[in-house]
Amino acid sequence: RGVAVYKGRVYVGTLDGRLVALDQKTGKVAFEKVVVPNQKDYTITGAPRVAKGKILIGAGGSEYKARGYLAAYDAETGKEAWRFYTVPGDPSKPFEGKHLEAAAKTWAPDAWKTGGGGIWQTGAYDPATHLYIVGTGNPYPIYDPQFRPGDNLYTNSVIAVDVRTGKLAWHFQYTPNDSWDFDEVGIHMLYDIKIDGVLRKVVGHYARNGYYYTIDRTN
Repeated sequence: RGVAVYKGRVYVGTLDGRLVALDQKTGKVAFEKVVVPNQKDYTITGAPRVAKGKILIGAGGSEYKARGYLAAYDAETGKEAWRFYTVPGDPSKPFEGKHLEAAAKTWAPDAWKTGGGGIWQTGAYDPATHLYIVGTGNPYPIYDPQFRPGDNLYTNSVIAVDVRTGKLAWHFQYTPNDSWDFDEVGIHMLYDIKIDGVLRKVVGHYARNGYYYTIDRTN
């Protein structure tokens, strides 16, 4: 569903979970690597995004128990710079970020086995704040919220991740404990608008729950 073009290269994610960099003039492969944890539960459908010399791309597969994440790769070498998980993992292992410690409180203890929160479309980059703003997908199992009590962070949300560090700056959850498959990976639009006479930097989103949201994109 699209490519990224940067410094003479074309970057594309493939359905079987590879990130491929091509020479823009010749089409020759500069690098190619599998970037998903496994090629059975994960797939890539969104276009990569370039920011601060990094290639940003997530993966889908929440309906197959895949664990949602966003990853950044060095545009020159393809080396992974950081990986941001959207939902908690195995509780017997350390959290891969402070944001997951908070998220774990919104899931049942064994819910990590089912995953969710895939980032299978492309987000928006705000160079002024260095934030990559992108929506997340549904929890799993999709239509059985009684098996995963709680808000199930950070599914069905918009997250803002600092591309320099891979850390969460802020989030907003559109539909807690979703039971309708309300992925919120649709377009998030960045614009400035006057609210009560004050110019605000916002992100706008038509959500699948039927509302249009205007959110301060700085906080």
